[in-house]
Amino acid sequence: MFNTKVVRSKSFVFIFSLFALVLFSYHLLTFTLFTSKILNVQEPMYVGDLVRLSYQVDFIDLKKAENSLNKQHLEGAQYSGQTIDILTIGDSFSNGGGSGKNAFYQDYISSINDFNVLNIRAFPQAGGVPNSLLALEQSGVLETIKPRIVLLSIGSRAFVRHFSKELNWEQNISAKTLFHDIKRMKPRDLSAHQLKNVSIVNTANFKFPFYTIGYTFKPCLKSVCKFSLDTSFFSVKEDKGILIYKQTLKDLHMNTRDNVKEANTNLNRLAILLKEKGIQLYFMPAVSKYDLYSDYILDSTHPKDKLFELLEPLNKEYTIINTKKILLPLLQKGEKDIFYADDTHWSYKASKEIFEQTHF
Repeated sequence: MFNTKVVRSKSFVFIFSLFALVLFSYHLLTFTLFTSKILNVQEPMYVGDLVRLSYQVDFIDLKKAENSLNKQHLEGAQYSGQTIDILTIGDSFSNGGGSGKNAFYQDYISSINDFNVLNIRAFPQAGGVPNSLLALEQSGVLETIKPRIVLLSIGSRAFVRHFSKELNWEQNISAKTLFHDIKRMKPRDLSAHQLKNVSIVNTANFKFPFYTIGYTFKPCLKSVCKFSLDTSFFSVKEDKGILIYKQTLKDLHMNTRDNVKEANTNLNRLAILLKEKGIQLYFMPAVSKYDLYSDYILDSTHPKDKLFELLEPLNKEYTIINTKKILLPLLQKGEKDIFYADDTHWSYKASKEIFEQTHF
């Protein structure tokens, strides 16, 4: 007698096996052709943060961490009482965030000026870049290091958030705690922190077509916006496109006249505090990728960033390094790759230009 249960069972196994084969084939094909270029990048190569968030493989600009300069800066763990000309404190722009060639702008300062430059990363317990400087000053650590100059830096989109708030002028973190943290600040290569041994079967294989199709309908998805440019500014396949971190656009509303004025007041107060100790304050707001390239973005509905225009005319007790004013002429000459196509950070070309034009 014909056994329908056996037939159904075999049919189920066949259909399930076929589905599994098709699904695995999809993963294998997508991973091999596309997502492995993002997820399976091996040391010492590095792929930028914006591509990792947007899955736009045509923007990949693989970078290798290397240093071609004749003098390098010191990271916190390398400090052992040397004479320090400049102390830098900042966010990812100050901590080699873009990776690649000469990723630390501090190395250009060291090489061009023959300075000893010490970079100290912001202390989490202090609460941001300016408060980290206050922690060093109030604990006596700054007096121990005795730099001639302190250079504070922050990505321009975070400027108001870090500097216009009420700062903690009465930090109580001990020198012992801060020196302990400084000794743990070792040089690091971003490529070492990328994903390793990613499986062929992974969720990114589904995200890739989702983002690829999604950007054809709207410019901004979850974390990254993608726009067209009227000029080729990057040495990648999609050379007339640009990836922008979405939060940069969300933060534009914070750059108001009152907020910038309040931030400038705090910077002046910090500068006066340092002058009493014989230390000069330099401040470097790192122009955002959106702000620098905004005049070349096609069909943008977002407002222009007014930060530098609002900050420039204010009275200052500190020296400002106007990165937009320095880099814009390079862009106007058609220079490519001032920023990395796949990253929120600028390249070595920007660092070189900025500190060839900055005099200490």
